[in-house]
Amino acid sequence: MGARCQRSENRRLDQAMEKDDNGSDLRVSVVNNAIIVTMPGTSYSVTYRKRDEPWLLASDIRDDKNSPISRWTFRAQAWTAANEKARELGWIV
Repeated sequence: MGARCQRSENRRLDQAMEKDDNGSDLRVSVVNNAIIVTMPGTSYSVTYRKRDEPWLLASDIRDDKNSPISRWTFRAQAWTAANEKARELGWIV
């Protein structure tokens, strides 16, 4: 069981809460070569993967039809947060 916990800790590199210009909270996590952006209190989630290209690839997109913000607003905010994190990590310039 100890090895399982340690492996899990090695996979999760970074996690932070960020507030966008509209005051929405986003959780940004880095796991291996992926940046996962979620919005607490909603089902919104999108994973951005680092590839050989100088940009991120969005995948595993989950929307929330009951959220007070539109999926397009969340995706725009998530894209901005993921790109800021990718620049901070040196994945993109």
